[in-house]
Amino acid sequence: MGAPMLLIATLVWGVLATASEGPDTQACGKPKNSPQPLQRIIGGRMSGKGLFPWQGRLVSPHNLTAGATLISDQWVLTTARNVYLGQNACASPEDIAPTLKLFLGNRGQLPAGAVERVVLHPNFNSTDCNATSHCNATSNCNATSNCHAAPGTGTDLALLKLQHPAPLGPEVLPICLPQKDFLEVGRVGYVAGWGRGATLAFAEWLRYIMVPVADTSLCAKYYADGGPIGVAPDLGPDSFCVGMSKLREDTCHGDAGGAFAVHDPDDDTWYAAGILTYDRTCSAAKYSVYASVQHALAWIRQTMDES
Repeated sequence: MGAPMLLIATLVWGVLATASEGPDTQACGKPKNSPQPLQRIIGGRMSGKGLFPWQGRLVSPHNLTAGATLISDQWVLTTARNVYLGQNACASPEDIAPTLKLFLGNRGQLPAGAVERVVLHPNFNSTDCNATSHCNATSNCNATSNCHAAPGTGTDLALLKLQHPAPLGPEVLPICLPQKDFLEVGRVGYVAGWGRGATLAFAEWLRYIMVPVADTSLCAKYYADGGPIGVAPDLGPDSFCVGMSKLREDTCHGDAGGAFAVHDPDDDTWYAAGILTYDRTCSAAKYSVYASVQHALAWIRQTMDES
């Protein structure tokens, strides 16, 4: 791919702070350091800690890497498709939970402990992943899950509950859930992850990019007209599009599950406005797609409150 595909420049994590009320009442959204708006790191590393302490690295069976976002000391938000990576085609969320590993820290090296529970968004079409209508056939149940149909939907979300609270500190801190709409066109956010880079290898250090919210109607038309990616995203009112950076840096395979993190200068706090669900663009397409966290807030809060 001709354009630089820096999926996301290197970083480390934050210190404790106060937060808003709700399930995320503990410290959130106050990293030790903030990224510089015009920073560009190509094949390099960011020195210093405290940039994106909410970013998690989710590892599934067969060591497949995906993104995840810490939203409290015991809850993680990711995509539903991420939890099915490398899983048996008929696996249930209860089957999947003990097979997942979550790591935190700027190199994804800090084990977060066992995943106790996986909760899929109630409107996520899990048949895309496990073909439940066919799971009575033993032969089908030996197949690996396939979650590639119609990616990018705003309900492609899953909550993971950790068995024990993550140890918060300089490298580990939740991001806050949004209290208002941060998705006006042109609004800039940051996305971090360990997805594939220009060499198609997974990143060793956490990387990030700065990208703008795009006009959803232009994004929808772009994919409806046959964008360069084989499977077009499924856009709806609960999802939104983001363009590439001015340097044509982009997210790629393995970055899904990371937060579209926006900074609110009114309270000097970072919020998860979205979760990356369509990570196939890799600088080949104009737009990536995110699930709107605000649209999913009721489900997120209810799930966290009831557990």
